[in-house]
Amino acid sequence: ADNENNIASSQPRSPLPVVEEKWKPQLQRNNANNTSASGSVGNSAIPEKERQNIAERLLRVMCTDLGALSVVSGKEFIKLAQTLVDSGARYGAFSVTEILGNFNTLALKHLPRMYNQVKVKVTCALGSNACLGIGVTCHSQSVGPDSCYILTAYQVEGNHIKSYVLGIKGVDIRDNGDFIHHWVQNVLSEFVMSEIRTVYVTDCKVNSSAFSKAGMCLRCSACALNSVVQSVLNKRTLQARNMHEVIELLNVCEDLAGSTGLSKETFGSLEETSPPPCWNSVTDSLLLVHERYEQICEFYSRAKKMNLIQNLNKHLLSNLAAILAPVKQAVIELSNESRPTLQLVLPTYVKLEKLFTSKANDAGVVSKLCHLFLEALKENFKVHSAHKVAMILDPQQKLRPVPPYQHEEIIGKVCELINEVKESWAEETEFEPSTKKPRAAGEATAAQEEDWFGKNEVYDYLQEPLFQATPDLFQYWSCVTQKHTKLAKLAFWLLAVPAVGARSECVNMCEQALLIKRRRLLSPEDMNKLMFLKSNML
Repeated sequence: ADNENNIASSQPRSPLPVVEEKWKPQLQRNNANNTSASGSVGNSAIPEKERQNIAERLLRVMCTDLGALSVVSGKEFIKLAQTLVDSGARYGAFSVTEILGNFNTLALKHLPRMYNQVKVKVTCALGSNACLGIGVTCHSQSVGPDSCYILTAYQVEGNHIKSYVLGIKGVDIRDNGDFIHHWVQNVLSEFVMSEIRTVYVTDCKVNSSAFSKAGMCLRCSACALNSVVQSVLNKRTLQARNMHEVIELLNVCEDLAGSTGLSKETFGSLEETSPPPCWNSVTDSLLLVHERYEQICEFYSRAKKMNLIQNLNKHLLSNLAAILAPVKQAVIELSNESRPTLQLVLPTYVKLEKLFTSKANDAGVVSKLCHLFLEALKENFKVHSAHKVAMILDPQQKLRPVPPYQHEEIIGKVCELINEVKESWAEETEFEPSTKKPRAAGEATAAQEEDWFGKNEVYDYLQEPLFQATPDLFQYWSCVTQKHTKLAKLAFWLLAVPAVGARSECVNMCEQALLIKRRRLLSPEDMNKLMFLKSNML
């Protein structure tokens, strides 16, 4: 804000008695002044002593909170700094503390106004009639030692899925499923009308029966697959079934991979795409050891600790990795945020069921484990009718992933869902059939004809050839809206619902994810120097 080196001598140096209102961020700034200021005030115009002074101030901010390292490089911080510089150039040098006061107080004073502005935008987006309904996820996230529920709404806008974080609530051990349900309903009532149809996606900690009263409630697929693996590879379960070699293998892999994460940093991670936070499987160490086996052997050989490698059952490790790697890959695919994923749930179930069944015929402990995986898959990975309908709405899949004897049942689910939401588009003329139906003798006959009309549209769609390449689903349904009216409306609603409740933007709110992010931004040398300054600088 002290820009006196670039201020004419005729301007007063003392701060002007300006009221606080003038120091609010201006909605429209003088572009001519900004252009001339940015053109004349370059790096060469700032004395080196002043640059060092600015750098020292920034370092003090970073040492106060290492998270500020990413903040000071962000667009909003640069805009704030530019606004202060512009104010100094316009009104002369002034004391930021005396004129603006406490920045935290100043920002919070305008918090309600900005919140209401954004709330209007979100309400208008979620309340539009472009889609039949919305998808809502209620998922718990860890924030250090504590946890909280994050409520997020999803809707298709154009050809993209847009997400809106609606509310955050701290977890209380006294809160049951009904209490969380009431909280969700209260928050949603502020943004959407009660007639908007909703599909909920919740984690295992939320009682789904409470949400089923207000709409369809699905379980987070990543949580379900995590429960499948945890229930089978639980050490108490393995011990009760006399699978001591599996317990020993898991223990050795944890030691080799390094529970502190040091060895993971040495050998690198398994893949660039990380699974969602609700996947905290015990298999990560096992898969890491299998993937980096040669590097780990070389590392421990140099450290002269080959006794750990000698205790490793390489044959069992390979067999378990062949079973568990597809499970983790399925979690990563189902948690993709850039495209729809709900249509992948049923094909994932079928693929994993085939995998476990094929391995169940092997001899030894692997066969026993695969039988346990099959039981856990049926118990924990529930497939809802919405998953079946979403699968049909993918023109690359349709009914191909499931056996023929299930086709009629799934087609019936599609027609049921069409009939359930039929009232939503009955008043919209552009989605009414172009040809008039002949009058029926009675109401039963009319209802039967309407049902057949829905089935005929489904059969016409299913008879079309499958897509050979992966299509952009929303682009596809935009092109066939007039041809498959009811299915297109259904697709723009259901395919916006994610298969996994935990999203990356919610993870960024968690303290643990922020710590990981800060470590990636700094080299070990820079981190060591910053920690030294933080500890010793007064």
